[in-house]
Amino acid sequence: MDATRGAGDESRTRRDPSQWSVVEIVEHLTRAYSGTAKGFERCVEKGASLSTGVTLKQRIQQFALIELGLFPEGREAPKHILPTGELDLGAVLDATRRDLARLDVSAASARSAVGTGKMLDHPILGALTVDQWLKFHVVHTRHHAKQIQARRA
Repeated sequence: MDATRGAGDESRTRRDPSQWSVVEIVEHLTRAYSGTAKGFERCVEKGASLSTGVTLKQRIQQFALIELGLFPEGREAPKHILPTGELDLGAVLDATRRDLARLDVSAASARSAVGTGKMLDHPILGALTVDQWLKFHVVHTRHHAKQIQARRA
């Protein structure tokens, strides 16, 4: 990740106790990539979508985030993607590279095996297609890259 280039041990330090450190942000992102990859892999194993319905509120949120790129501030992350804070930057970046590659492979496999319809539920946004999931991760990563840059400034 370009936002972490040249960062060292200081990247583990929280300047503000209420905000994640650079390492914690990157760990959160890699947990998100890995979680989505696991979900896609489950869809491939089942040979079917694991998605449920989408509410009107979720459709509006999907449009704002995925189509307009508007990521809401201050929303708490789901528990399964909270960082542990136990890793160093090198380990987290290695995991990120690995999990992004896994996400790419599992997304292509899911699209091929199950199709282009709604595939998997996001805990807040509801059912998303593979392409919507990938766009979500782009917007989510940009949101956190800005936070990393601010913490490193």
